[in-house]
Amino acid sequence: MDKYESTKFKAGGYKWKLVLFPNGNKKRNVDDHISLYLEMCGDKGIDPKFFVIVDYKFFLLNGHEKNYLVFEDANKNMKKYCIFQTIIGGLAGFDQFIPLEDFSDASDGYLINDTCEFGVDLFVSKKKRRGATEEFVCGHITNTVMYKYVWMIRNFSKLNVERLCSKPFTAGDQKYCMWRLHLYPKGRGRAKGIGFHSFVLELYKPHTYFPDGATVFVRYTIRVVDQIHGEHHYRTDLAMFTTSESLLILWTFITPTANARLLKYDSCIYEVEITILGLLIPQFSTP
Repeated sequence: MDKYESTKFKAGGYKWKLVLFPNGNKKRNVDDHISLYLEMCGDKGIDPKFFVIVDYKFFLLNGHEKNYLVFEDANKNMKKYCIFQTIIGGLAGFDQFIPLEDFSDASDGYLINDTCEFGVDLFVSKKKRRGATEEFVCGHITNTVMYKYVWMIRNFSKLNVERLCSKPFTAGDQKYCMWRLHLYPKGRGRAKGIGFHSFVLELYKPHTYFPDGATVFVRYTIRVVDQIHGEHHYRTDLAMFTTSESLLILWTFITPTANARLLKYDSCIYEVEITILGLLIPQFSTP
């Protein structure tokens, strides 16, 4: 198996689980190591007026010595914040938890009779928003992962609508914000009626999971897939979304004529790639 997940357990009023990649987390280009992470789970979301902060240590049992090897975050200044239903950055833990060679060597005592034991010591604290005028930078997200969403529109030539919206989607396991793509076949605003499609990338319902004043920094690519020749049309850039300005409008991305040449079986494929780079969240204090 590529991934194992522990049963859910409670800590601090929320549910959590351990996620283990026995051959390394391939999404983060990890080889020759075990990857181990803590993930927030369950249906209980965090009130946007609050933050949850976690401090954790991982354990690996040494069966020969009857004690645990302890792993904790090398950078203790990097607190792990949780918003909505997930840890900022998606997962908290170690890409390179332990080398596979060391783990698999029976003489080291970690894997005995094809059995091993992992654990976590988890401390959960909750903080309340102090005020709308002060801000705290959650900062740059390390080990960023790009997520791709594919949107196929069938019977494209028969579209007779002003706007078409994709289903809301998350950037992988970063469930603290959702996204949506809008297509205006005949243009929108200043681009309406001048021969261009308009595309809008939306931070979907940000007040559901973010407090007022929150900002999300992303790198994005929006791509119209050329299903015939492989010569895709795309735009890549950096962008900033806030709770009050949650729409990114791309006025003149592609003409309907050019778009029609990319269709196959009257179906059009759009791809959105999103990498969340960092967050800016209003200041919080202990209640």
